[in-house]
Amino acid sequence: MIQELSPSSEEPLHNRTTERATKITENILKEICDWYEKKRNSKGNVNTNVMTAGLYMTEHLKKKVPLFEKDYLTDSQVKGAGGSQAKAILQKHGESRKFTSEGGRTSRRTRAYAIELAEIINRKNKEVGIDRLGEQERKQVAFRLQNWFVKRIQEDYFDKQQISVEIDPGKPVRKAVEALVRESRKRGGTTAGAVAQHLVGAKLALRFPEQNISNESYTTADFQTNRAGDFQVGDTAIHVTVSPTEKLFSERCKENIYNGFRPRVLVPEDRVAAAFQLAEVAGVSEHIAIQSIEDFVGTNIEEIAIFSTEEIRLGLKSLLLEYNKRVEEAESDTSLKIEIPTNL
Repeated sequence: MIQELSPSSEEPLHNRTTERATKITENILKEICDWYEKKRNSKGNVNTNVMTAGLYMTEHLKKKVPLFEKDYLTDSQVKGAGGSQAKAILQKHGESRKFTSEGGRTSRRTRAYAIELAEIINRKNKEVGIDRLGEQERKQVAFRLQNWFVKRIQEDYFDKQQISVEIDPGKPVRKAVEALVRESRKRGGTTAGAVAQHLVGAKLALRFPEQNISNESYTTADFQTNRAGDFQVGDTAIHVTVSPTEKLFSERCKENIYNGFRPRVLVPEDRVAAAFQLAEVAGVSEHIAIQSIEDFVGTNIEEIAIFSTEEIRLGLKSLLLEYNKRVEEAESDTSLKIEIPTNL
């Protein structure tokens, strides 16, 4: 986990200084990493107070070292602790998602963790001489340590939260699908692709309850299961992707056509134009249906609901419940599940 030491955009340094700051940071992180990992519970989770203590103590390190209790503690909490401070620190590192509202301010555990971190920092200071660094170098070390804690928050908090968006059943269903795809993209990696695939799978399962709609992990390749696409309904091969590629059209879709399938490619709304261009380059645009995921899922849910407001609300809930069921069956990453809004 000792990784991702991004330099501060606030304090640009010469390469020589940055290299020295990096070496000192890596030395300190070896012990902080061990400390952090010991805080995991039996399920492998880490309390957010551990994370917030790391944010605040690295912020105090920017000001001075060694760290004495009078420098970073009040009678009941860590100085500067609070939701607004945690938010401000996270934003310095490019993270804008909503974290804990209290930021560990009211928990005595944050205070205890801060004391433990101060002991580590002070002990490492005696070993590597942080207090002998210039102000800019010390700030660089503090920023890099802080960046490490931000990465832990992203991996151990944000990435383990269920996907949550506001859904208004009074709006077209495509708006709800659009919000879910947009939110999943923020997580990076393969999250958006997995969410898109399972939303389409859930919609197909609701639309064709009498058929066996396949449910595979997002990372399962078509050829491993003899599938013509991500889904096969009748003689139509459905491909779901958030990033259409030339290979999809020039190889997979051409193979579908050769084998007698009708290829249908589903992409986010902002990728539809690109998908059409790729299909034209591959010379198969006349034989392929290209549609946005938002319309494919949204319109069908409204049709199933016979365009009734109350039935659409129930249809949205059924879509999300079916989606979560399919994620539980096919994926090991439960953070792909979607939180069901209370207004549904």
